[in-house]
Amino acid sequence: MSPLRLSSATPLRGFVAAALAGAPFLASAEDFSLRVSDGNRALNETFFPSPLDAGLKGGFDYGIGANLTYDSNFFLSDDYTESELYADVSPWITYRTDPEGGAEFSMEAHYSPSFVAYLNNEDLNAINHSGGGSFTYAATRTTFTAYADYAEVSMADRLVGGFIEGSIFSYGISGSYQLAPRTAILAGWSASQSDYTSGARSGSDIYTTEVAGLWDATERLRIGPSLTYTMTESDSTGERDAVALLVKTRYKWGEHVLLDAAGGLEYAKNSRSNEGWELGFTGRFSADYVLNDMWTFRAGMRYSTVPSPNNLNYLVNDLSFTSAIIRNFERSSLELGMGISFSDYEAVGLVVGNREDDEFMNAYLAYKRRIYSDRVKFEAAIRTARNQGDKDWSQWQITTGVSVDF
Repeated sequence: MSPLRLSSATPLRGFVAAALAGAPFLASAEDFSLRVSDGNRALNETFFPSPLDAGLKGGFDYGIGANLTYDSNFFLSDDYTESELYADVSPWITYRTDPEGGAEFSMEAHYSPSFVAYLNNEDLNAINHSGGGSFTYAATRTTFTAYADYAEVSMADRLVGGFIEGSIFSYGISGSYQLAPRTAILAGWSASQSDYTSGARSGSDIYTTEVAGLWDATERLRIGPSLTYTMTESDSTGERDAVALLVKTRYKWGEHVLLDAAGGLEYAKNSRSNEGWELGFTGRFSADYVLNDMWTFRAGMRYSTVPSPNNLNYLVNDLSFTSAIIRNFERSSLELGMGISFSDYEAVGLVVGNREDDEFMNAYLAYKRRIYSDRVKFEAAIRTARNQGDKDWSQWQITTGVSVDF
């Protein structure tokens, strides 16, 4: 994780507005450049079930999904907007050796190609591949996990300010050892690498090493310190080294309250900057509140620092808040989410002109319904987004789709 600079902290009114607004809990469609900072999941255990866990019954599972999307501003232009209608079809397959849990050794794997076709920009038609897997060893007092994931995308990206084609490859290892009935130590190493295959854009590599300890203060609360070292490399910004001392907290109250948070101080130094080591704050937060079978509330905050993909010698310090309300029905759900992100551009070397900061806001309404013995799922969503700063633009998206689980 990356520090919130003491010298350029977001104003208090910005924090208040962000807390009230948030951003979709799922990553925004324009956030590809920030995903490279999410590769460090080695020690980011969470109480929230993954989509894979929610639907996989055991062994092989496979299906297919198809979506049709209308985009009012496909290239994120501030003056001459161009709308687009595109479709994507994505078959998928997953495999787990231990769907029920409890085995000493277990393995998971998944793969999905995505066929994307555009009505007005046929030259951008593509087949994007994604896949990954993990191996886990779980003994009485020791656990070990190794994972790798790869994803190709073709989409608009808000930090680039236009359409991009690229890929992200992330991998890592982690382990834990139960020192005592209420005390555990954890260690992990992870890497995340982004690459742009179109345009004059620069990808980045982020490597993270972390050692942490967790103490079960109560049956509901786990807390402990964490020491993290992160190295970021990019042709556009050089090398960035950061050391962070965090306090981690995980709280679970039955099936109603789920909380995962970390916060602390970070010292960072950039190879192209003459300012030496700088002190800042860093942290993350995610929470789920299940009121009852019908209502669920979600909120979160993340702070990420990544090299700017198309601005030489600029780092992007992005502070994003998330929130959503979900209303569950017997066979369907309705979800409303809103959000805001503050992207602060920090010069770490010689730059030509000053790059303005960005403020990005978005909101969405999504409906999902299961039909035909729960094997078929219908989805529809409407989403709006607006960016102000170095480039001002707005956008509407309407998506509808069907997925089938065989």
